[in-house]
Amino acid sequence: MQSSTPSSAPTRRQPKFSMVRRAGNLVFVSGQMAFDEGFRIVGDDVSTQTRVCLENIERHLQTVSLTAAHIVKTTVWLTRVDDFTAFDAAYGEFFGTTKLPARSTVRADLMLPGALVEIEAIAQIGDDEG
Repeated sequence: MQSSTPSSAPTRRQPKFSMVRRAGNLVFVSGQMAFDEGFRIVGDDVSTQTRVCLENIERHLQTVSLTAAHIVKTTVWLTRVDDFTAFDAAYGEFFGTTKLPARSTVRADLMLPGALVEIEAIAQIGDDEG
């Protein structure tokens, strides 16, 4: 599946992977960092970076007519364990009263200096059975 991405969501030719890929009724969004349109990391704190990551995910989902409400699972990588509480608060604020996705969160070194969080998502097309 090829998808176009709104101009406000960063798109990149390197490395080689799909930002969004549909398989049946699932849509996979590759890991997003807190990039602006020029691929610069936005924000010096995990709360800001978390919000930007999730907004980028939602922009990619919009290319296949979905929203954050369709997300059923996320995987999160944090560079610092101490950032978990602030991350979790920003994450919860983003989803608000929407049913929260299942989530895995781990501490890991990320590929770019200054990146504090990376988030990937799986969304479901159609009704959520759970």
